[in-house]
Amino acid sequence: MTKLKFALVKQDVYQDLYVCPIEERSSLEILFSSMGRVGPIGLIYELGADFIIVKEEYDKETQIYKRSIPHIAESLQLLKTTTLDKLPNQGFKKPGSPHPNGRFSISCRDIDWGAYDIVISVNVSIPKAIIQEYKNTIFCYMMGEANMATEKVKFGYDVTLNQMARGVVASQLGPVDFPYTFVKGDTLENIVREKYQKPIKKGIYVEINSCTERPVVNTPEQFEVIQKETGEEVVLHKQLIEENLLSVYKSKYYVKLGGRKTRGNGAIEAVSLGTLVIMDPSDIIHHEILAKETQCSSAQEIIALINKLNRDEEEYQRLLAIQRENVSKYMYDKPLESLINCLDDKRKRNEDGWVQRLMRNFRS
Repeated sequence: MTKLKFALVKQDVYQDLYVCPIEERSSLEILFSSMGRVGPIGLIYELGADFIIVKEEYDKETQIYKRSIPHIAESLQLLKTTTLDKLPNQGFKKPGSPHPNGRFSISCRDIDWGAYDIVISVNVSIPKAIIQEYKNTIFCYMMGEANMATEKVKFGYDVTLNQMARGVVASQLGPVDFPYTFVKGDTLENIVREKYQKPIKKGIYVEINSCTERPVVNTPEQFEVIQKETGEEVVLHKQLIEENLLSVYKSKYYVKLGGRKTRGNGAIEAVSLGTLVIMDPSDIIHHEILAKETQCSSAQEIIALINKLNRDEEEYQRLLAIQRENVSKYMYDKPLESLINCLDDKRKRNEDGWVQRLMRNFRS
């Protein structure tokens, strides 16, 4: 099969992901330019996708982001000219790039979308009128907050990406399981090793939602006994993405205990960096990534498992290998298979439609 061409697109009013020009080819530079989260960096590193920041359009569908996060929608306009930490109530953030989105944004009307097989838009970045011009490209949208327009495709697009990752493979256009953190089990480790050597892993990285403060400064009380009983140092979340990923990369364990249920993007990142995840499966939507043996619901269970694995490196590596395999399967292989099926479906429909039109013309 011919290598497919992908594009990942965001508006210049989006408050996450990378801030760089379309010409940037280094996955490391792109990743570390993020305002916060890792996002679908596998599209870029594994599949060679172009990352494009487009100027905000004012069609009804491209304004949907205002309904997704109405409490900060007005201030997002500032991202065209300033960085995230300059927005109201966002002073504790540390975006990876010193530049605003608008520094690198281009009009979506100046891009030949027909040069791509698969276009993935975070929120609805490209107007319906434009995407209707391209019959052999599939256009997918993924709502940044995963809180609307996921059960049925809207806005004239072909596919809605629902940020789920259950192993369900789509066979046709429509809703598709596709995680926000689209990576293989070793994608992030491979990227980070371009700059940082593989470390001697030690310490327990505390999942951020186990903490109540922002930014995180103090060790949560429930982790004090874990630190004492295992002898492992506690590592806390960092606001700058490069520093935070490096902290996870150097840690031996990534542990969640307490706090709200999460989707689990941070846990996916940890596994992809080669760090074992330990948590209660009821605390994570993407529980598919967890090995059975790493499912712990109390401090004492976590302590027992860490002490056991610190005595048995072979077992640690076995469990990490299971988690890496799960991440590759659910967060990369199955979602990619779905996108390819959707592309085939759209092109087959267009071929069938062309034949039907030809036959009607012939009969008349």
